[in-house]
Amino acid sequence: MDSFISADELARDVRDPDKRPGVDYLIVDVRDEDYHVGHIPGAINVPAHDMRLRAGELIDRYRAVPSVVFHCALSQQRGPKSARIYREIVRERLRGAAPSDPLAAQTVRVLRHGFVGWADRFRAAEPALVEDFDQARWDAM
Repeated sequence: MDSFISADELARDVRDPDKRPGVDYLIVDVRDEDYHVGHIPGAINVPAHDMRLRAGELIDRYRAVPSVVFHCALSQQRGPKSARIYREIVRERLRGAAPSDPLAAQTVRVLRHGFVGWADRFRAAEPALVEDFDQARWDAM
């Protein structure tokens, strides 16, 4: 089972000027249209319904990234399921791979309480941690 990461833990990486998304950590937002409500800075959007098709591409591109964090709105279904799919494909790729493959050391986690929890935590207190926030769409959710 994938482990969870709190918003405060993930925010440390996002705030750190010495860490770069896609290099030092990767945030994969698996929401669909609800992605356009707002998102975490540096997150990439891969809708959950595309994860089986795109996981291999993500693994190839980000295999050296030490930490991958998945999330959806609440991280109850789409986020954990996408993390599981990604992890299964990683395991397949590691069969027969060299022990030094950086993919073997990659951690895969799920953002606890998803984007809703993130936005509730940081929207007012630290608005720079919520990009492209759309209040009207948020209120309509």
